[in-house]
Amino acid sequence: MSTAVRIALLRPLARRHPVRYGPRLAEALVTRSQQVNGSARSVSRRTAAAAEAVTLRRRLEAEQPGGHRAGLARALVAQAAVPDDRTVATALAQCEEAIGYVEDATDRASRIVLAEARRLAATYLHHSGEVREALRLALRARSTWDRLVPRTVDERIRSALTRSVVGDCQAALQRHAEALAAREEALALYRTVPLLRQARWSPAAQSITIGLVESLAAVGRLDEAVALATETHEELRMLARTGLWRRLVRPRLGRVSTALAQCRLALDDPAGARRAAEEAVDHWRSALAGGSSQDRGGLGHALLVLAEVTQRTGRRDEAAEQLAEAVDVTRGADDDVLAQALAELVRLRVAEGDGPAVEELLAELVDLCRRHHERLPEVWRPRLVVALSLICMMSTFDWPSSAAGATRTTPQPATADTVSAETVREGQAAGREAVQLGRLLVGADPRYRALLSGCLLALARMVHLGGDPLGSVELLDECVAIRRELFAEDPAKHRLSLTEALCDLGNQRHAVDRHDEALDAYRGCVDLLRADPQRIDQAKLLTPLRNIMRVLWRLDRKAEANRVWDEILAVEESVGIAGADPA
Repeated sequence: MSTAVRIALLRPLARRHPVRYGPRLAEALVTRSQQVNGSARSVSRRTAAAAEAVTLRRRLEAEQPGGHRAGLARALVAQAAVPDDRTVATALAQCEEAIGYVEDATDRASRIVLAEARRLAATYLHHSGEVREALRLALRARSTWDRLVPRTVDERIRSALTRSVVGDCQAALQRHAEALAAREEALALYRTVPLLRQARWSPAAQSITIGLVESLAAVGRLDEAVALATETHEELRMLARTGLWRRLVRPRLGRVSTALAQCRLALDDPAGARRAAEEAVDHWRSALAGGSSQDRGGLGHALLVLAEVTQRTGRRDEAAEQLAEAVDVTRGADDDVLAQALAELVRLRVAEGDGPAVEELLAELVDLCRRHHERLPEVWRPRLVVALSLICMMSTFDWPSSAAGATRTTPQPATADTVSAETVREGQAAGREAVQLGRLLVGADPRYRALLSGCLLALARMVHLGGDPLGSVELLDECVAIRRELFAEDPAKHRLSLTEALCDLGNQRHAVDRHDEALDAYRGCVDLLRADPQRIDQAKLLTPLRNIMRVLWRLDRKAEANRVWDEILAVEESVGIAGADPA
């Protein structure tokens, strides 16, 4: 007997004998509220069925207090699960009410309702940005399922979905290994469902699989990610050809295509990455016709990836347009993607020499990060540090004129004569805050050492501009110490950053008349560059060699200075640079 027929038969019976037939009708209505198909009227039918079930259960509970709490909780969970136009706050309230009814129950049916209520609440909290609380609830739901040991297909699927939510939360907290483990568990659990029964739950499987693709990519297992993404992509494309499912499948096609584009890019396949990114943008634009904010975030992410692909091919103007659209589309919809798009757009505007645009974008980025960094420091504090350090770095440059018709050029390093006292104060304030927060990050996770060293370098330059070379030396000593640690761990990756810091340190030691120490820094820089001639452009030797020559000349060690001059001429000849004036 179909659910619709069962409901039609039970309604008149429930009116005459509510105690006997009311619970049966309520359960039939809950079942109908969980029946998903791709038609436009599906959601409205599900919403109506869930609302009727809740109303009926409330009336039964009022007539028999305590006798229908588990049934009411189950109806509330069903109502919260329907993706209608209710707010997140409303859905959360329904989940919390359901949890209150069954939290202390010990029977299996009530514990299942409790696990599902916690999973749904965690899902809504995750979407609203309350990731820590979402993870807490999702872990409690998982523990409940582990104790219950799922028996039926429905229970196994809901347990798998719970693990998927745990994975989503761990990924949002940048805990990629933990996210991968949870998502692998979820897919393994789904695959225990008999093949003939899997089709009914394919939407759940798709969501789990796409999350797993993203986690595989995040931990560097790119070939596995591409294989799984390609398989999922083909399944979704087949579903999209069915009109009823197209509306539901579009966002998933957009998400998996975005992940595929990122993998192709990491595997140095820019053509494949571009095809996937453009397809992702098309799918998200189609999905956006539905108007949900989640689709705006998905479109923004796809545009962000497409812009990265475009930059790799040297088309900066086109990439800037894509990033600008990503910023516009995610404002008020997805702060996470908005922050990423703002940061990337800042870098492009810096390269263009557009100082006013950079200042405006950075102000928005800093404000965004300040709103979130206390609540979710793992994600937002590094972004705030980067934004503050960029403000500090900007203050160390003279920006081209922004007057109408002016041709923008690359900004030039500022000097004490060209920088204002206000710029120095603002730059130093931003730099000191970046360094302070960066030290906190490193204290919790050594992975942020490179970020802290960059903040120290930017602040050291700003402090020098403010007329405090000794303070600049102290900051650079710390920066060089960090970069030496990083170089010891990965010489190829950190060689150039260490030479940059040593060169700045030599300049500042020279400025405070510590000439022998300045020579040590410059020579260390030259040694590092000469140690890897296959990877390093030998033209980079010219700056530290010229610095060594100037210091030696100032110390009246002219014979040594002349030998360095001969080295400079030899390098200039080898790299095809016209000889410099010996004066």
